[in-house]
Amino acid sequence: METKIKPKRITDFKNDLVFKFMLSDLNDSRCYYLLKVIIEGITGIKCQELFVLNSELNPEHLSDKDMVLDVRVKTDEGKLIDIEMQNSALTKEVHYRFQIYGARMMVHQVNRGDLLYSENVHEVYTILFVNDIDRDNLLLIDTYMPRNQLGHIRKYNLLTHHNVYLPFIDAVVREKGLKNLNALELAIYTLYHGITDDIMSLNSEVVIMMKEKMDQFNEDEELVLAASKRQLVKIQHHQEKIRIRQEGKEEGLKEGLEKGLEKGKSEGELLKAKENTLMLFNSKFPQEDKQLLENLTLSQYNNIFKALIENKDLQTIKEIMKKY
Repeated sequence: METKIKPKRITDFKNDLVFKFMLSDLNDSRCYYLLKVIIEGITGIKCQELFVLNSELNPEHLSDKDMVLDVRVKTDEGKLIDIEMQNSALTKEVHYRFQIYGARMMVHQVNRGDLLYSENVHEVYTILFVNDIDRDNLLLIDTYMPRNQLGHIRKYNLLTHHNVYLPFIDAVVREKGLKNLNALELAIYTLYHGITDDIMSLNSEVVIMMKEKMDQFNEDEELVLAASKRQLVKIQHHQEKIRIRQEGKEEGLKEGLEKGLEKGKSEGELLKAKENTLMLFNSKFPQEDKQLLENLTLSQYNNIFKALIENKDLQTIKEIMKKY
């Protein structure tokens, strides 16, 4: 008799499938509550009612590594809000993509030849949770709106964008203390760190609901398996892009620069290997100290990454750190 192996439990709220599951089912009062905390806390919009426009979650359709799992919401006043989790660096491509999303949401409200379109056009808000910090703008929430040279916001502005830099929540905690965080900040802290003993000890409604939604997610083996595969494929896809980019650069190197550039390449490979390994390690062992993975060799990072993909236990990971 074949024994069915249950997929490993998901604990990372930054997994975009978990993130969408947590917010998209408005028949669940917890989703509704969490969505209001996020929207009202970030945009300042006070909404009496919310409607999720793309609540579908079909595990069979989630193998596409480039599928965007956003949450599109409409308020009772007709305002449109697009919310997405980006569990990686905020690259130029991501900046471009989200500006395009906002523009599309505005354009799709207008029909050609509609002379009264202004009566049917509503404001658009985009919210991007990102596992990164903008070192030029050290903020937890960075808001963008078109302004003129005097700094005045454009009249009748239709598009507002918010970046939420998850790692910056640690700076907020250092300043305010964990017990003094508001509901939105507690949600951001939990998105970044996961369910920890210190955050659960606060007995916060928002944290309890997030934990309940994570537990509910892990009861669905199909979703858990889809989330695990999606996370792995995204990491591998990211590594492929890095490798292709590096190979393209190598082909164009001149002989006189090869030695110096080779050193830079090695340092870049080590940094990327470390980043990818840390990302996967945090998703599988969120309670463990990340300092374990500091100051390792490229070989160690590569072997640890391989072991994580193969779902090896923590003891095996620690043994690899002593080898190579």
